[in-house]
Amino acid sequence: MSTFMGLAWIDLVPGADPEAALAAFRAGIPLLPQRPKGLALQAGAVTVELSDGRCRIESWSAGDYGRLADLVVQYAEGTGLVSHAFVALDHDEYGAEHIVIDGYDGTVRRAYHYVAYPRDEDTGAYYTEGGPGSVSRVPGIEEPVAGGDPGVKVDGSLARATVAARYGVPVAAVDRAAMADAFAHREIGVVGGPCAQWRDALGLVWPSESQ
Repeated sequence: MSTFMGLAWIDLVPGADPEAALAAFRAGIPLLPQRPKGLALQAGAVTVELSDGRCRIESWSAGDYGRLADLVVQYAEGTGLVSHAFVALDHDEYGAEHIVIDGYDGTVRRAYHYVAYPRDEDTGAYYTEGGPGSVSRVPGIEEPVAGGDPGVKVDGSLARATVAARYGVPVAAVDRAAMADAFAHREIGVVGGPCAQWRDALGLVWPSESQ
């Protein structure tokens, strides 16, 4: 079974009007630059009220799903309504990707970004063809420490502390999720598997479960 999909949990700034915010999000889909071969993003979206009274947009996509991250960034940059967002892209056998977008102070940045590349079962070598999507143009809050995992795009103590602060969770929970990324490639091909540790750490439920 194919696992190609995109998921996004977009936390809005306090005071944002849910209906107007959702309408603006949906209106942004046709504004994305046109792709060759007529490919177009197809995304569903709903709003959910959080326990603190703020609003979250949950979105999912299968058609041209990779552009969901671009849509979230475009929305954050164009409206100023995004406090922070978590985007998970599942590239099926080609890997997976998850990004935390921070727009808390009005400047849109990547607070965390990891690509779970497929790996050779015998040698452990990474298959990095294709690389991350165009969202990599968004500045990272911190450069990762050089290491052996090419999937680490944005990470570090400041990055993890920022993510923890935005979601109101302990830094230790973010640390555990980030460290689990070293094994995320084992979940390639499992629906929602590569980003499961992050969803647990940040308290994000599967979109259909929040309705």
